[in-house]
Amino acid sequence: MRVSDRDSFLVTRRLAREEGILAGGSGGTSVYAMLETARKHGSGKTILTTIPDGGRGYLSKVFDDNWMLEHGFLERRGPAPRIEEVLAYKTASNGALPDLVVCAAHEKIGAAVELMQRYGISQLPVVRHEPLESLADVIGSLNERGLLDRVFRHPDSLGEDVAAAMGPPLPAVDANAPVDEVFADLSGGGAAVVVVRGEKPLAVLTRSDLLEYLAHAG
Repeated sequence: MRVSDRDSFLVTRRLAREEGILAGGSGGTSVYAMLETARKHGSGKTILTTIPDGGRGYLSKVFDDNWMLEHGFLERRGPAPRIEEVLAYKTASNGALPDLVVCAAHEKIGAAVELMQRYGISQLPVVRHEPLESLADVIGSLNERGLLDRVFRHPDSLGEDVAAAMGPPLPAVDANAPVDEVFADLSGGGAAVVVVRGEKPLAVLTRSDLLEYLAHAG
C-alpha cells in the first residue's frame, strides 16, 4: 500500500494526541495502512501492525506545527491565537490565583519554596525588589526541579538567599504575540516564559497553561 508523507505524519500526530503513543513517521505509515486495511475487511476482524520507530527524533519536525505548515502537511484554519487569549483563559480558570508571583533575590530559599507550594506553581521569577516595575527588574528564576535537587542534597540550603540558587531569567514574550512565538520555548527545554506588555511583566505562562488552553480551544 502506498502511503503519502502527509497521511503518515497526520496519523503520527494523531497517535500522540489520541493514544499517547510517541511514534515516528514510519509508525504513522504503518498505522495508516492498518486503518485502511481494517476498513476493507470490516468489523469482526483483528488487524495487527508494528510501530518500528519512536518519535523523539521528530519533535522539531512532525510534531512542530510551524514545520508542518511550512512543508504543506497542515493547513492553518484561522489566525493563530494571541498570548493574551491564553492568559485570559488561564485567569478565568484559576480564579483568585495571581497571574504573576515573584520572589526577591534577598529572600530565603525556604520562603521561595513556601511561596511555590502556596500557589501550586513550579516556576518562579526572581526580582531585584518588589513591587516589580519593569522587565529589567527580573534577574533570575527558580524552578521546582532545581530546588528539589538542591534541598535534597543540602538541607541547610533552605536558609540561603535565593540569589545563590537562581538560574537565568525566563524568556520573555509580548502579550500581543501569536502563540507560535512561544511554542518553541515551551515545547523544547523551557517550561515557562514571562509575558510582558511593553516593559511591564504581566504573568508567567507555563507549558501546562498552553496545553490546557489548546485542549479547551480544540
